[in-house]
Amino acid sequence: MEKRLDLYETIKINGVMRARELQAFVASGASLRRIADEGKLIALGSGYYADPSLDPLTASMAVVYRYYPRAVISNVTALFIHGLTDERIDRIDVDISRNSSIRNRLINAHRVNSKLIEGIEEIIYNGVPIKVYNKERALCDAYHIDPGGPIFLKAFKRYIKKGKIDANAIGAFDKLLKTDVLRSVMQELADE
Repeated sequence: MEKRLDLYETIKINGVMRARELQAFVASGASLRRIADEGKLIALGSGYYADPSLDPLTASMAVVYRYYPRAVISNVTALFIHGLTDERIDRIDVDISRNSSIRNRLINAHRVNSKLIEGIEEIIYNGVPIKVYNKERALCDAYHIDPGGPIFLKAFKRYIKKGKIDANAIGAFDKLLKTDVLRSVMQELADE
């Protein structure tokens, strides 16, 4: 006879789940809230719950990966993942194509031309799979959203300090996004 998983085993396996998926295990939404109040689940908001072994930020990224497979983690969130900023992340930045939409309080969705959704990598972040722009694309995004500002400058300095500079990738993203990061990198390297 096949053993049926309980709520805790199911959330442990999946990491994150929608409330309506978990309601197969409990009598009501109030029961889920009570279980979360007891610390046996994390209520992320917007109808999502996570295993308590995940921190809320990682769990929110897992929600993006699992329930929004066309979304790519971008902007400041991508910089944070790559260690290029220590900005506080309140909502997960994602890029989606213009013909898509996401309405969710966990996510800050940026609708972009689908031709601009390039430089994606799937990685394991704190034990969960995520889809994020690579660090060169994230750096060019930082220039695009904050040219010469503190977010870009901090990310730029940290990227240079890491020493693994991919000039070809930066050049390709400069062309795609109409940024000028490669010139900044070359100038910084010449000054050293």
